[in-house]
Parts: sequence; C-alpha cells; structure tokens
Amino acid sequence: MATEEFTVKMLGRNRTFPAGTPIVIALNLGMFDENVWGKSTYEFDHNRDNLVKNHMMFQSVGNKHAGRMCPGKFFAMNMCSEILTECGKVRREMAKAL
Repeated sequence: MATEEFTVKMLGRNRTFPAGTPIVIALNLGMFDENVWGKSTYEFDHNRDNLVKNHMMFQSVGNKHAGRMCPGKFFAMNMCSEILTECGKVRREMAKAL
C-alpha cells in the first residue's frame, strides 16, 4: 500500500497515484536484478552461478516441482476451501428461504 502519493512514467506519460494505492510487484521481476545476476541478466544461461539458490520463480504442477514449491500454495488452497465452505452455507440458507 502506498504510504504517500507517487508518480511514475507509464506509457510515455507521468501518472500520479494517491496514498493508499495498492501496489503489487511481480516476484519474478527479481530475476532481472543486475545486482544478483550481473551484466548478463537478460541473457539465457542455464549454467549461471548460484542459479538454484537465487531462482525466484515457482513453477510446479500439483506436488511435482523442480525443487521449489510456491510458498503461497497452502495458503491459497486453505482460502479456497474456506470460501467454498462459506458459499455452501449461504446457498443452503438461500434454498431454505425459498
């Protein structure tokens, strides 16, 4: 959440956003940090030093992964279960009222 008004150049124009604007920064943008990866940041190099240690993306399917599971996986699964449970309660209450 922005704590103060801020301005960014976007699509060639300066755009100002008020304090309280939600800000989401994609985690995978960390994969383009020259302080971590050096000048070859934008070049493909599967033998890059410290690649596994510093890799910030989480590609997985079910429980299959390449050594890094998304840290939000269980949070998302639990949240979806709670939402479905609550929706079911509301649906049953609405059906009783009819």
